[in-house]
Amino acid sequence: MAFDLEEALRPPVASWLRGTGLDVHEEIAILGRRADLVGVGPDRVVAVELKLSDWRRALRQAVAYQVAVDEAWVAMPLPAAARAYREAWRFRDEGVGLLAVDDRGGVRTPIPTAPSPRLLPFAREALASAARGLLFSKEETVLEAF
Repeated sequence: MAFDLEEALRPPVASWLRGTGLDVHEEIAILGRRADLVGVGPDRVVAVELKLSDWRRALRQAVAYQVAVDEAWVAMPLPAAARAYREAWRFRDEGVGLLAVDDRGGVRTPIPTAPSPRLLPFAREALASAARGLLFSKEETVLEAF
């Protein structure tokens, strides 16, 4: 499995999220950005930013998502994740996890996520509702209504 586009990361990461008991939604807006994948369960909300190589940008985006999610992840192809792992302390300092997707579509967790230090409970509930299609149109961001 070659990862020429971020889209190629979507199926294995979505499957991994489903395997943890979450309903998976694509391209949900959070504060003017779009989380590539959002997983919603009865007691947690998770956002994943998919990137082929630019882990710094992905980390910034994942940090921004933390206001509305319990866990934020960056998912990358295994070689890129290995390069990002050299800066594992940055992920750990922010509480963002790193997922590495191998060439067979397997998902590994070299850096676990921590509970979001920036979580705003009302934003989390709004995002969960948006993901379920109950509150916002796709063009609105989670906090625009507040």
